[in-house]
Amino acid sequence: MRLVPTLRKIQPHPLTFLSGILLTLVFDPWNLSFLMWIALIPWFEALDRTKTRKGAFIQGMWMCFFMSIGAFSWIASVLHQYAGLPWVLGLLGLMLFGLIGQPQFTLFAIVHREIQALLQSRNFSEARGSASKLMLLGIALAAAYTGLDWVLPKLFVDSLGHAFYQWENLRQIADLGGVHLITFLIYLVNYALWDLLSRLRKRTEPSAWPALKTSAPFLIMALLLCYASVRYGVMRNEEIHALTDKAPRKIQIAAVQANIGDFDKVASESGVRGAAEKILHTFYDLSDDALKLKPRPQVLIWPETSYPSTFRTPSNSDEFARDQQLERFVQSRKTPLLFGGYDQFEHRDFNAFFFLSPRPLPYLGGGPGSNPGSGSGSSDLQIYRKSILLLFGEYIPGADRFPWIKRAFPMVGNFGRGPGPQILKIPVLDPQGNIDGEPILANPVICYEALYPQFVIDAVRKGSRLIVNITNDSWFGDYGEPVLHLSLTVFRSIETRTPQIRSTNTGITTLILPDGSMPQQTKLFVPEILNVAVPILAPVSTLMLRWGDWFGFAALCFGFFVLSFYWVHVLRSRRS
Repeated sequence: MRLVPTLRKIQPHPLTFLSGILLTLVFDPWNLSFLMWIALIPWFEALDRTKTRKGAFIQGMWMCFFMSIGAFSWIASVLHQYAGLPWVLGLLGLMLFGLIGQPQFTLFAIVHREIQALLQSRNFSEARGSASKLMLLGIALAAAYTGLDWVLPKLFVDSLGHAFYQWENLRQIADLGGVHLITFLIYLVNYALWDLLSRLRKRTEPSAWPALKTSAPFLIMALLLCYASVRYGVMRNEEIHALTDKAPRKIQIAAVQANIGDFDKVASESGVRGAAEKILHTFYDLSDDALKLKPRPQVLIWPETSYPSTFRTPSNSDEFARDQQLERFVQSRKTPLLFGGYDQFEHRDFNAFFFLSPRPLPYLGGGPGSNPGSGSGSSDLQIYRKSILLLFGEYIPGADRFPWIKRAFPMVGNFGRGPGPQILKIPVLDPQGNIDGEPILANPVICYEALYPQFVIDAVRKGSRLIVNITNDSWFGDYGEPVLHLSLTVFRSIETRTPQIRSTNTGITTLILPDGSMPQQTKLFVPEILNVAVPILAPVSTLMLRWGDWFGFAALCFGFFVLSFYWVHVLRSRRS
């Protein structure tokens, strides 16, 4: 009998459940992103009706759970296919992820509840009737939520603002403060709408004017900020389009999407010779098809882990023959190749990005150590080793110290970490294979690294004019994750105003222009070739490039400073 009251205390409020549904509809496959402007309102109302900190914490946990399950339901499939777990354990893993996937909701629910209780305090009643104080408090709450969203660890570094990656004008403000600036606007509008509706619902007088007098200015301010953001986006769009059209250089790049299935990749990485040959011949055939296209590609790109073994560090005769075959292919086609594979260096394995030229490049030098950035000591090969690894995909914390962890999870990689952002020098070759002009400076990005703004910002500060992103999402299926991953990646080009060529194994392969638009993209799980002319722009100044990924930290400091001031003020009022 005691169980029923206990369950009632921890059950989700129906309004929290409604917010969870709205947030689910925002993301793939529904993509009803406009719902984001009202998705938090029911949750705010549920928190307002919650009378205790514990109750607010529980509703925050449920909001974390609903968004995690709704937006990341594909995790169960990944655990089943990638980790080899039974479906029951895969679903259990998804449930456990739901408890920690969006921790900002859990913590911020308590903050929100305490502030609302403060506003209802008799000693602080003047704040309720002041439009200016409401504006400041609303901005502080939006900033505090955004700051928590930025600082708390999340596996996929996602934010509410990513829902608007297709909104042509609004997304442009990411070059000012990144995607978290959009998240700030989302919270601000939701809170302003809720505050107005809440005051109208709670009013005791027949006239709605007192409620409107206090809340309407706040809502107008929030809407004006959104309007100003859109106007900035229109202006910035026109500017970036003009720069793109007048780009001083262009390079023709063909990204090969071979659509290699999971079984083939597992077999190849397990040493099955036939599977490795099948993978490479698929890429060779598609690459030859790409070189027949008009205009002819000047560079070929293969996705992450497309080469099924280490390159130029063979451990047997089969791997040595495989290396020789790839080198002959590049030399005979007279076309540089960028491809993902594995590298061995100082007794560690690395998820690596290789750039193989059909001829020696004079600016790379010759002997070992002549060009540390190349990572190879060779004048025809540059190597980048992945430095930001996927937790429980490419490493397990503590696995180096406790070997039993590796034995318990043999399907999880144990890769080393590279030194960080690097610059590749990509030559532009004529049809005869001769160098034509200065090389194009590009920064390689492998899959998960594209989720981190500062990583790409650091590379662009070093002189990169092109983001080359190779990815393998084949393990995640065709539901949810490929679109989500793309939406997280788009903002790297907007923040730095740098074009990005994204090469994937099973999709979505695309060219992302500096305004975030994608003029061409491939379908999921279909072998395709993306042959595009990539504009190489002169450096474009953005606030994100000057200050780095600054907005989340600034929002965290400002939000909690103002909220702390309010809190101290009410405590002093109570004592007096």
